[in-house]
Amino acid sequence: MAAASPGSDMFDEIVMAEERFHGEGYQEGYAEGSHVGVVEGRRYGSLHGAKIGSEIGCYLGFALTWQCLLQKCMDEKN
Repeated sequence: MAAASPGSDMFDEIVMAEERFHGEGYQEGYAEGSHVGVVEGRRYGSLHGAKIGSEIGCYLGFALTWQCLLQKCMDEKN
């Protein structure tokens, strides 16, 4: 039995190589995908945040303009 064990180990390595490579590939893909996902998420967040900030700035400008116009109208009436 001791003689069969070293032979089995050699063949086990060959037979199980596909499973081992699949597992290693999965781990590498997962790590790279996580990194790429973080980079893509930051880029998307920055772009989306800039769009929202621009829209809020537009609303602020609109509100301040109307506030000034309404104050001026009130001052002219008095």
